[in-house]
Amino acid sequence: MDNTKLDFENRKLEIENYFKFLLIFDDDNTVIQYKKDSEVVVEKIQPQFQITLIANAFLILYNLIEATVRNSIIEIYTKVEDDELSFDKLSHNLQKIWIKQTTNKLKENHFKHETLRDYVLSLAKNILQKETIKLVKDKMDFSGNLDADEIRKLADKIGFEKAVNGRNLVKIKDKRNRLAHGEQTFYDVGKDFSVGDLNDFKNETFAYLSSIMNNIEKFIIDKNYTK
Repeated sequence: MDNTKLDFENRKLEIENYFKFLLIFDDDNTVIQYKKDSEVVVEKIQPQFQITLIANAFLILYNLIEATVRNSIIEIYTKVEDDELSFDKLSHNLQKIWIKQTTNKLKENHFKHETLRDYVLSLAKNILQKETIKLVKDKMDFSGNLDADEIRKLADKIGFEKAVNGRNLVKIKDKRNRLAHGEQTFYDVGKDFSVGDLNDFKNETFAYLSSIMNNIEKFIIDKNYTK
């Protein structure tokens, strides 16, 4: 989990620096000073600018959520491959995930009978000849849908322990999606939140994701990805 934790800490630092910047504008009397044509210009920061910065924080926090969960699950998939595990050595949960990944293309295309038979034969040989299982890392299509409830479903699906709390992750997800899909402007999203609100969301997100990483690390250490 070292790479995932390092990435998490780097992203946390980026977010902390952004929030330090955000706090500078958490004052109706904040001004900026700059030079223009050799003259010093002083301008008052407009409230709309701060609101835009607040809304942007939802994008930054969601980016951390999705990256951390994705990287953590990849750690499990990588360990399966590093341990050269065959199908019969996998946990029941990961067997189901591999079967789903491997057979997904069957519902996406119309195969000739001969092609389908060859495909099933290849699948059977992989299992019977105890070839190393490779779980596909790019099949995790979260599609902007990660919140605490969805992460709990992932925990059930893979088998690692669930984390508690995380109730505000759904708000972060929803606001991020409204911005990403153009359903609301940055002003519309940010106007109902203060810097203090976002700071609370940030701290809760950090704590929740730390718990998720610890649970997945324990899952790996205890080799719960095996039978």
